[in-house]
Amino acid sequence: MIALAMTACRKPQPGLNPDESETTDTLVRKYLVREYYAEIPEHPIRVIEWNDDFTQIRHISTDSGTYYQVDYDFMYFGNDSMKVSLSLPDYSYAIVLFSEYTCHFDEAGRITNIDYFVNSAHTQTEKYRYDLFGKLVSVMDEEHNVGIRFLWDGENVCETYGIPSGELVHGFSGFTEHIHPYYTLPFLLPDGNTYNFWHLTEPLWKNWHNYVSNMCYEIDEDGYVTCSYCIDEQGEKTAVTNYDYAKCSNF
Repeated sequence: MIALAMTACRKPQPGLNPDESETTDTLVRKYLVREYYAEIPEHPIRVIEWNDDFTQIRHISTDSGTYYQVDYDFMYFGNDSMKVSLSLPDYSYAIVLFSEYTCHFDEAGRITNIDYFVNSAHTQTEKYRYDLFGKLVSVMDEEHNVGIRFLWDGENVCETYGIPSGELVHGFSGFTEHIHPYYTLPFLLPDGNTYNFWHLTEPLWKNWHNYVSNMCYEIDEDGYVTCSYCIDEQGEKTAVTNYDYAKCSNF
């Protein structure tokens, strides 16, 4: 797999880390466009279509060409809001929790809340909260008193907790110096697919972390992870996942 070099041609993108431009001046910026299992490259996990300068995502397909494919179309309304519409191809049997949602932004370009709709009927609202450093610390549906809290270690989420239970949901450790494929995705967005993901886009980590003890990974010349895999008892690679990146069209 060839991961293409990305230059710093994109304007600073507010989102999870509004101070990102100050901490990544020397970082070669790359943007994930395709994630897939090595044994079935014709059915990628994610395909992401960006605009020319990588300031906006235009379309995402998940589980492409399978019975669980979901398509997400993005429409932007200036700097105020963004609508994400979900649809299924004719052959898909996926079940989604909502048909569209609207993200509302603050002056810094961060999501303040998301309104969810089913066939144009509003169903719920989630609020995004940030700390004094601009880190996302919680996503909460206050009406139903459910949500998730994020604990950060530097530029990486290390733990997530359920609201209101306070119980640990996920813990992340084993961080490396190399760049996580999701790092330059602009927002934490829900997927709504009952079959598949926790989130559609998940920029919760700058650095790659090892999920299990036998996990290995490969990087490109700029330190971005291009492949992750496990080693079985026979020393063979298993569960190989590849990550393709794109470069700025103005390079």
